[in-house]
Amino acid sequence: MAEAKSDPFAMPNAQSMLGMDPSQLNETFRSMTQKSMEQSKEAYGRMKSASDEATKALEATMENAHQGSLQLSKKAIDAMRTNAELGFQHLDAMMSAKSFAEVIEMQSAYVRKQVEMATDQAKEMQTLTQAVAQDMMKPGREAFQKASKTK
Repeated sequence: MAEAKSDPFAMPNAQSMLGMDPSQLNETFRSMTQKSMEQSKEAYGRMKSASDEATKALEATMENAHQGSLQLSKKAIDAMRTNAELGFQHLDAMMSAKSFAEVIEMQSAYVRKQVEMATDQAKEMQTLTQAVAQDMMKPGREAFQKASKTK
């Protein structure tokens, strides 16, 4: 039988170039695939956890916004009620005035009291609005701080 000559232009086997045993190639591939799957599961778990935390923060923010809105609405309604009651009391008092000078005096006192009361009401609404804003932002701020610490 004739001896086979080696072909000088033949491409070497990729496995032999890398120094790998073909029987170990499947095991190496399986190991890499398994490691990749584990890393993907871990990444998914972290992403799911972060998503759950963000959802909780958003729900808490919306609940705080709702409660704050109710507080502000109640405060505004109370202020309107108080202003209306004082207006009717003032009209009743004006009906019993004996002179034009007394009407002017009563009207001046009423306007002064209305300005003072409006200033106080505005300060109360401002304070409440700031408190509501702080409460509304608290869950998001806490979630951000928690996320910053875990990185």
